[in-house]
Amino acid sequence: MKKIVLFLLMASGTMMVFADNKNISSEEKLARKNYYRAVDYFDAGDYKSAVKFIDAAEKALNKSNPRLSYVKAKALYQQGDLTGTQAACSKYFSSNPIQDNGYFEMTQILDDVTAQLNAAAARRREEAAAQKEAEIEAAVRAEAEAQERATAMASAAERRAKDAEDQVARDAKVAEALKEVQKKNTKEAYQQFIYDNASSKFAAQAKAEMNKKWPAPVRVMRKNKYGYEKAGVLVVKAKYDNASDFNEGLARVGKENKYGFVAEDGKEVVPAQFVAASNYSYGFAAVKAGEGNCYFIDKAGKKMNDEVYADTKAFNEGFAPVQANDNYLYGFIDTKGNMVIEPVYSSVSWFFEGLSAVSKNIGGSKRYGYINKNGEAVSAFDYEAAKDFKNGVACVKQNGKFGLIDKFGAPITECVYDYISDFANDGYALAKKGNLKIYLDREGHTWAKVNGKYVEVKF
Repeated sequence: MKKIVLFLLMASGTMMVFADNKNISSEEKLARKNYYRAVDYFDAGDYKSAVKFIDAAEKALNKSNPRLSYVKAKALYQQGDLTGTQAACSKYFSSNPIQDNGYFEMTQILDDVTAQLNAAAARRREEAAAQKEAEIEAAVRAEAEAQERATAMASAAERRAKDAEDQVARDAKVAEALKEVQKKNTKEAYQQFIYDNASSKFAAQAKAEMNKKWPAPVRVMRKNKYGYEKAGVLVVKAKYDNASDFNEGLARVGKENKYGFVAEDGKEVVPAQFVAASNYSYGFAAVKAGEGNCYFIDKAGKKMNDEVYADTKAFNEGFAPVQANDNYLYGFIDTKGNMVIEPVYSSVSWFFEGLSAVSKNIGGSKRYGYINKNGEAVSAFDYEAAKDFKNGVACVKQNGKFGLIDKFGAPITECVYDYISDFANDGYALAKKGNLKIYLDREGHTWAKVNGKYVEVKF
């Protein structure tokens, strides 16, 4: 018969699993049947089934013995089950006090398995030690980075405080300039002041005073058409499908999906001929005559220059975004038509408080940062989204979370919030973090609203 059976049959009578007595029990008969099936599966190379029938034999006998342990150890060894093999070998030796024909084979298998298990245990110890060392290093690094962030944020807060002090002096200077404008008391002086101080808090005051002293006609609707009236008198006939408010003495009007401009006296200065047009700003309007044919016109309807763009936007703070026709990227021009910031950005916003949120395609993703009017980056292009600056603060998005940065590109808060609203007139923005709702001031301090009053809290 097969080798494994021959070895087992050579064992002494006292080592036999199954008695030769014809009056063996039904349990022993079942064990013998499962044993021989296990041997057949082992010789066929089906070690999993061999183990299955050995287990069935042990269950029938309610114990193990050298023959069963021998087959099981070898089958488990072939499967690479080191722990199972070691256990089966131990059972073999504990139930087999004499050195039979399989003794030395079992010794070799046990020695090999033990060596492998010891080596694996040593590797696990080494890996655990390395893991612990890596965790310690990561913790030290995280602590150092946190300390570095805290130091940087504290330094940025000091810089903002110093800038706030300097802003008082700057505001005083602008306030004096406004007084001079009020003395001159001309519309042109007011308009120039607004151009020169677009980011100043006094610009809104100057515009309100100018509009009050020199009120423009008001848009009205007559028979589903727009016109303009002044002091109750219709000065521009109601014949337009679309109309904007007056700005810089001209209003954008449209009919039959074409746009032009009218003056306050009702004269159609620029006929309705453009498929799109902005309001006038800094003396120019951005217009679109067709695809890839966008440019700027002055108040007489004359082109600023010969340049045409794929897209244009109105001037703000003296700069206008333009999209180049050759690479479809955005840059900025000044009020003289000069390209002062080259078209290298995927998208741009208007300049607000001297800064523009711009994006670049980095690694296949649109990443945002901020530039100043010299085209210099004041922040890294690390953000998934970036809002415009207002009162020295902007909201940015990083790794799916929102935070605040200052006009120097330094973080006011880390990007840890699920949502941050715009700042309200009371100087607070609503922020959400999970189920928590709090309020942030412009220095990133956290507040709760209790009985209508803000109370500073720490989280």
